[in-house]
Amino acid sequence: MMSQFFINRFTFLFRLVLAALLVWIPTGIQPALAAGTSYYVDCSANGEGNGTSSSPINSLNAVNALTLSPGDSVLFKRGSSCSGSLSPQGNGSASQPIVIGSYGTSSARSRIDASGQEDAVKLRNLSYVTVQDLELTASGDNTLARRGVHVLGQDAGELYGIRLNNLYIHDVRGYMPSTVPSRYHGTGKYANASGGIVVEVLGSSVPTAFHGVTIENNIITAVDRQGIYVWSNYCQRAELAEFWGSLCTSNWKPATDVTIQNNILSDVGGDGIAPMTVDGSLVQNNKLSGFNVRSQSPNAGMWTANANHVTFQYNEASGGKTTSDGMGFDVDHSTSNVIFQYNYSHENEGGFFLLCPQGKGKSVDFIIRYNVSVNDRARLFQSCGGEIRNGQIYNNTIYSGDTIGPVIYQESSAQTQAIQFRNNLLYKEGSGNLSWTLNDTTFTVDHNVFFRVPDSTTPAGTNTITSDPLLVHAGGLATTDYKLTEGSPALGAGAIISANGGRDYFGNAVSASSPPNIGAYQGAGLSVPLPVPLASYHLDATSGASATDSSGGSYNGTLIGGPVWNASGGASAGFLQLDGVDDYILLPPLLNPASGDFTITGWVKLGAGAGSSQIIVQQEGSSGRSLLYRDTASGKLGTYLGNAALLSSATIPTGAWTHIALIKKGTTISLYINGQPDASASRTAESESSGFRLGSHKSPTSSNVNFRGGLDEFRIYGSALSSTQIVKLYNDAGLQ
Repeated sequence: MMSQFFINRFTFLFRLVLAALLVWIPTGIQPALAAGTSYYVDCSANGEGNGTSSSPINSLNAVNALTLSPGDSVLFKRGSSCSGSLSPQGNGSASQPIVIGSYGTSSARSRIDASGQEDAVKLRNLSYVTVQDLELTASGDNTLARRGVHVLGQDAGELYGIRLNNLYIHDVRGYMPSTVPSRYHGTGKYANASGGIVVEVLGSSVPTAFHGVTIENNIITAVDRQGIYVWSNYCQRAELAEFWGSLCTSNWKPATDVTIQNNILSDVGGDGIAPMTVDGSLVQNNKLSGFNVRSQSPNAGMWTANANHVTFQYNEASGGKTTSDGMGFDVDHSTSNVIFQYNYSHENEGGFFLLCPQGKGKSVDFIIRYNVSVNDRARLFQSCGGEIRNGQIYNNTIYSGDTIGPVIYQESSAQTQAIQFRNNLLYKEGSGNLSWTLNDTTFTVDHNVFFRVPDSTTPAGTNTITSDPLLVHAGGLATTDYKLTEGSPALGAGAIISANGGRDYFGNAVSASSPPNIGAYQGAGLSVPLPVPLASYHLDATSGASATDSSGGSYNGTLIGGPVWNASGGASAGFLQLDGVDDYILLPPLLNPASGDFTITGWVKLGAGAGSSQIIVQQEGSSGRSLLYRDTASGKLGTYLGNAALLSSATIPTGAWTHIALIKKGTTISLYINGQPDASASRTAESESSGFRLGSHKSPTSSNVNFRGGLDEFRIYGSALSSTQIVKLYNDAGLQ
């Protein structure tokens, strides 16, 4: 007896033939097409079924034997697992794609384990096929090709409409340079690549290309070598870099309309997302954390080569390993009209951007704008050495924190680097210096903020601003920390750029006719938020023996020796006058300097110098240090935190209110005077839990004397304030 499986199939084919025969009928009414057949698969089922939900197919071999038609679907039972490679046959249509997905109520995905075969899923010479909602894995020993999904076109002509959606791809262990004896840098990429998702065109007899490929909403982790990779052997053209010549078997025939979006990738052995030989591609809203982890060869986070009209936007790339490339993003060789905009790059060992033209393979007409880089190392921008024509790098915000000292632009050859570097905001904090390795006169620098970038290393630029741009919270890992605040010199200080994209990183409109802000933020200056302090002493009472803590923390201080209240004349309203003999304020234990970050700020008005130093803030206890003092001989502000003196460059004068601050952030301590950063050093703070004194050493001597003068608005925070917040505290007094 003919099985129900073949009866269903025959009925479906008969309906298609009948529909085709009816097309010619001159009634003006088009017959309805069949909805397609659903084939159900449960590899845990005991016997081979006929493909219905009550009698599912139980092997990939049986699925691979089907010839699917438009509108058909192959549905794998959720929670079940199949071993081998799924290689469906047949094409869908634009209106009725073939769908490979899942069914059932289990929360677990349907799983396909390649079990030693190259591909968990292989789509060869197919059009209009969607694969979705599956879990895919292809383990191995990293010595052979392995892929989660392999979309292959080979001598097939034009191929359309592949969609890969909501897949969980993991533990794909393909070969790469670190795992083969030759250590060839191209192992696992180019033709016959390995990785999570590989879309490639091979062959040479029939020109072949994919059109309308969509890769979206996938989770890809623990894959080697590539995360998402697009390749074609049809890549030969006049403007191709010479070293690719042997890789390209035929004339350039690019993939078109390739969209890679909303994917999450992590722990990638090599490159993250890399569409090669494409013309018209959009890579957006992807998050990549951890790439170039195991390959031991050059790899970048997201990049393209031998391609035209590719846009990367709203992506995040972090955790790139090694300086063998290792940058978050890359405009590579043989490219034109590539745009990187609205992306976030952070903590990549190789740096922020690679620009890699080589030989004939120039990089032409690219734009890098409205991106944010935080703590990218080694090189912010590096050129491989080829020629760059009409590159534009503008309105990016770049922060480099303590111990990080990347090269801003590393030029590697004498080839022309025709780049306009405009409206960019570079902010350096802590130890380590930003520098340039650049001699090209066609590289122009204009209307940038270079904060703490040494003048001696900066190429001749115009309209450069070197003062603090007053970011919301420099050093934070949220991109909103890199907006501008009220009073920033970067507000409205940029050069007008035509065709500027119309919006910034945060979605603010960018005017075509008014000067923009410098950096990635184009909104109005924001008010500066301040955290609630551990303790806050306004010191504007008119009587009493207590210094009231107004923060709500109940850390009230006790006046010792008879300091005098003054109702007016302070930095803000009244103040407390100390006599320099035995007056001070005794504060309870507030913090242990070794336990975390903190900030101490306040206003002082020196009456007269005395001794070797006059103590402003002192911690008691055997390990308590002079946290803030004035060095009498030089007039400089000092701290002895970490058992070594750090002195400011600016001085504390007599007879004038001076705002001072000490910030501990990690192992870096910094001194500020009148809102400006002045000195910093690496120190290991002593552990001490005792209380504090304002205006007195814990054991006063003729050298370490009490402070003589006024104190006002002292605050202690259990966090490291940003420079912008220090400026706000300084400005709030209204003495400027």
